[in-house]
Amino acid sequence: MKRKFKSILLIVLIFAAAFSCFSEETKIAGLYRYRLDNGLELFVMENDSAPLAYIEIAVRAGAVTQTPENAGLFHLYEHMMFKGNAKYKNQAEAYEALNKMGISSWNGTTGIDRVNYYFTIPSKLIREGLEYWSYAVRTPLMDEKELENEKSVVLSEIEGGMSEPGRIFGQGVFKNLFAESPWKMDPSGNPETVKNASVEQLKKIQEEYYVPSNAGLFVGGAVNHEEVFSLVKEIYGSWENTEASKKVPEVKVPSKSPFGLTKKIVFPDPRNSGQISQLVYYFRGPDAQTDEKDTFAADVWSSLLSNPECAFIKKAVSDSELNIPDADYTGGGYTTMRASGMISFSAAFMNDDKLSPSERALKLLDYWKNQAVEDMLKKGNGYDLENIKKVNAKLEDSRTYSLETAEGFLKGFSAEWASSGADYALDYEKNIAAVSEDDVRTFVDKYLKNKNGLAVLFVSPSYYERHKAEFVKSGWKELSERNANWWK
Repeated sequence: MKRKFKSILLIVLIFAAAFSCFSEETKIAGLYRYRLDNGLELFVMENDSAPLAYIEIAVRAGAVTQTPENAGLFHLYEHMMFKGNAKYKNQAEAYEALNKMGISSWNGTTGIDRVNYYFTIPSKLIREGLEYWSYAVRTPLMDEKELENEKSVVLSEIEGGMSEPGRIFGQGVFKNLFAESPWKMDPSGNPETVKNASVEQLKKIQEEYYVPSNAGLFVGGAVNHEEVFSLVKEIYGSWENTEASKKVPEVKVPSKSPFGLTKKIVFPDPRNSGQISQLVYYFRGPDAQTDEKDTFAADVWSSLLSNPECAFIKKAVSDSELNIPDADYTGGGYTTMRASGMISFSAAFMNDDKLSPSERALKLLDYWKNQAVEDMLKKGNGYDLENIKKVNAKLEDSRTYSLETAEGFLKGFSAEWASSGADYALDYEKNIAAVSEDDVRTFVDKYLKNKNGLAVLFVSPSYYERHKAEFVKSGWKELSERNANWWK
C-alpha cells in the first residue's frame, strides 16, 4: 500500500469572517493559507534553502468524477493542457516558454481524486511561472487537429499498459470491489471513449471542473507569502466560476458491503516465483466525503496493525500451517480517498507439499475474518491506549520528515486537499490525537466484523496451470488480461 501523506500538528484555524478573501498563518513554520474572492485556495510555504520555487495547480477531478460516458476524458484533457492557449499559440510555443524559464522538468497527472500540473522554477521568475499556469488552465485552445494527435498518445498509454501485471491486477480489483462504478477508480479510462472524444466534451469538463472554486494553487520555496498572494490576486483574481460548475452533482459513494460472500480471484502473475504465493484481502473502508471521523480511527488502526508485536502479526507468523516467513511478510492498511476508501490485509507465504496455495489461502482468510477481527475487538492485543500513543509519535516524526522541502510537503498536501479538504489536512494530527480505544473498536465492528471482501491470490503462471482444476473446484475465478478491464 502506498504510504499516506499526513501533516500538521494542532493547527488553529483563524478566519477573517468579515471578508470573502481571507488569509491565515498556520502553526506550521512558513505555511500560509489564502482564499481569493472567487474561491481559489492558495497555500504558500516559505523555505529559502535553495533559490527555487515550486508551483502546482490542482483541481478536484479525475477518476472519481467520471461517468461511463466520459471515462478517460479527464486524462485526455490533462494532455491537451500543454497544446497551446491564449498566449502560447501551440505546443512549440508553450514548450519554448518553459525552456526560457529554465525548467528542465514539468508534468501533469490524472489520479483518482486529483488532476494536477506542476514545475519548479528559479524563484526570481515567480510571476512568469504563475502566469504560465494561469493561461494554461484558463484558456486552453483545444484545437481539433491537436486533439486527434493527442488521442493516439493517450491510447498508446492505455493500450500499451494493458498487458502489464500491475494494471491487470488493479483493473481486476476495480471491476470487482467497485462493481457499481469501476470507472471511478480508473483514471486511464475507456479506449473507445478516448477514440471518440470531441472538443465539445473537453470544453464541458473545463466549464464544470476547471473553475477557481474547485482549484488549489500551491507555491513553495524561496518566496515571500505576501508577494505571492499579491501576484495571485492580480493574475488569478479575474478567473470566474461558471453556472455549469454550480450544477455538478456530489460524487456518489459506492457500496460499503458489495459481497454476500467472500469473492475469490486467482491471478497467475509472471512476477511471482513458484516458491512463494501472496494473498490480499480487500474491504471497502470509510470515505472522506461521508465518513470523515471514521477515517481517523482507520488510520490509527492501520498504524497499529503494522506493529510486529501486535496479535495480528504474531499469531499469523507463529501458525506453521500458514507458513509466513516473518513479520515483514504480512500486514494490512487503509487508504483515505474522497469516495473510494479501501482496507486490506495481506500476506506472502512459502509454498510446500503440506498444503496447496489454495488451501493455505483459505486458512489465511479464515484467520483474518474470524480470529484476527475478534482479537481487534478485545483488550491486550495491541490496540490499546499505550499503543495509540506510539502511533501519535510516529505521525509526528512523519510530519517532521515531510517538511524537509517545500516541494515535497506541498505535493503531499495537495493530494490531501483534493481528497479530504484543507481543513482535514491542517487539523489531521489534532483529530488523530483524539482517537480512543473505543473509536478503533467501533471502526473494526463497523467495517470488518462479519464483512466479506475481495480476495486476490497471486501465484506463478506455471503453478496455476498445473493446479487449475483445484482452483476452479475451490471457487477461485481466474484474473487475466482477457477479463480484467471493466469496459469489456
